[in-house]
Amino acid sequence: MTRFDRLKYEGKCATKWRGHNISPFHTVKHQLTAEASCRKCGMTVWVNTKPAPNEIDISGEAVALHCRFQ
Repeated sequence: MTRFDRLKYEGKCATKWRGHNISPFHTVKHQLTAEASCRKCGMTVWVNTKPAPNEIDISGEAVALHCRFQ
């Protein structure tokens, strides 16, 4: 499993714990960044394989907040 796949898996697990139903990830930048959103509330989760020193690898509203339509 690549780092990119592992981050997507961890992002999906973290959002599922918050009650989100996440759509499949779509790649944004050449296997470096991907984004997915909740099918119910629209909150997003981002994964980044090469974050800047002041960034994190898994981020987004869906990771931090519970689904509004849970």
